[in-house]
Amino acid sequence: MKQAEWTPLARNDLGEILYHIAVEDGRPETAEQLAAEIQKRCDEYSQAYVDGSVLGGARPEFGIGYRVFSHKRWVIVFRPLDDRGIEIMRVLDSSRDYGKLF
Repeated sequence: MKQAEWTPLARNDLGEILYHIAVEDGRPETAEQLAAEIQKRCDEYSQAYVDGSVLGGARPEFGIGYRVFSHKRWVIVFRPLDDRGIEIMRVLDSSRDYGKLF
């Protein structure tokens, strides 16, 4: 299965989310589970693009070719990489103001 490529900013986003859940909320098992779930969903989307599917909602206001999908309360912003899969650009809490982030 093709794995999604992650930008440093997206990895940082996910790290901050997981830190908050694991340390500040005191739920390390939940953080580990969420990390695995998000990675799995991203890899599934990446494989779908390799297989020729177009998934996720278009969000041109974030950047040329940017698309999104959600997992629970988080929004994953990505861009297709042709037949190479997808690149994860950001992982955001759905309650955030996206306009300030892009």
